[in-house]
Amino acid sequence: MAIGIVLVLLLLVVVFIISGFRIINAYERAVRLRLGKYHDTLSEGLKWIIPLVDQIKRIDMRQTTLGLPAQKVLSKDNVNLAIDGVVFYVVNNARDSFLNVENLRLQLENKASSELKEIIGGLDMNASLTGREKIAGELRDKLNRTVQEDDKPWGITVKAVQINDISLPEELIRAMAAIAEAQREREARVLKATGEQEAATKFAEASKIYGENPLAIRLRELQTYTEIGRENNSLVIVAGNKEDELLAGSLSHRLGVIKRRN
Repeated sequence: MAIGIVLVLLLLVVVFIISGFRIINAYERAVRLRLGKYHDTLSEGLKWIIPLVDQIKRIDMRQTTLGLPAQKVLSKDNVNLAIDGVVFYVVNNARDSFLNVENLRLQLENKASSELKEIIGGLDMNASLTGREKIAGELRDKLNRTVQEDDKPWGITVKAVQINDISLPEELIRAMAAIAEAQREREARVLKATGEQEAATKFAEASKIYGENPLAIRLRELQTYTEIGRENNSLVIVAGNKEDELLAGSLSHRLGVIKRRN
């Protein structure tokens, strides 16, 4: 009986010792609480804790991403923008991140959202759309000041902030598209009118030259007929005099033009 009791006790001791071993991964730190009080922070490797007395909380020390859901933000010029982004942070103090902050991700998300609204509130729409990098850098600096200078530091460092998308209201997009279309139409009309003005000037100069030299306009006419004939078109020349008849005959021989007398 005595030997049996001893064996049972030895078995309980072995189980007690074995149950206290913990393996901490290289990318983790473990905060140990002993009877509810902070005792120490365990590094990576094989560690032993006192069962039923010690508790550990594993903290991931790798860089972590926190997505900021799309939210409506009012700009300085009263435009309702929809903005979403990502916050990249890393835990640099496992003790502070566990003891000083409850639900670290939720608090960081709420803080980032409120700071983002404050930043966008000081910018107009154009500055918000074109200054994503500036907004991201300012938000990162604000978050780092908050988590480091708080009465109880959060034990993290915000590495970067990325603004993924800034969307405009559908009504504003349609209005901007209408304005852009009207602007393009205006530019097209101005360009066309300028072309017509330049063409009229050139035509006036050409008519003056043709008026002074009748042979030039005749050569131009012959060139026009030749260009029409190249496209395999049917060309009808109404010969009003002997000269037109000779011209039609010449073109018929060269281009297969159909002659017709008046």
